[in-house]
Amino acid sequence: MSSSPTGDRIGVERAAMVRRGVRLEYVTLGWNVVGLVVLAFTALAARSVALAGFGLDSLIEIGASTVVLWELSDTHADRRPRALRLIGVAFALLAVYLAVQSTLVLAN
Repeated sequence: MSSSPTGDRIGVERAAMVRRGVRLEYVTLGWNVVGLVVLAFTALAARSVALAGFGLDSLIEIGASTVVLWELSDTHADRRPRALRLIGVAFALLAVYLAVQSTLVLAN
């Protein structure tokens, strides 16, 4: 049994979009790695909690990009909730870190 021409076209377009998404995600990943390195040096030099928070945000974005690449490697819907949960937990941990560090800085 042969597949329909419309189905083949949709499959080809979907594969092209996934490849484009993967390329864009690698660019995002590279940008965040550069940002993390720059922010790490500047945060240490300035002893800045705010810059460290931005650096941690870049680290979380690296993790999120990795999760997106993982999801794009196999786009089954059952992966999406776990991927979103992983990203959400990372941002919640960032919020806790910033709250604790801000409290410590303000207390001194």
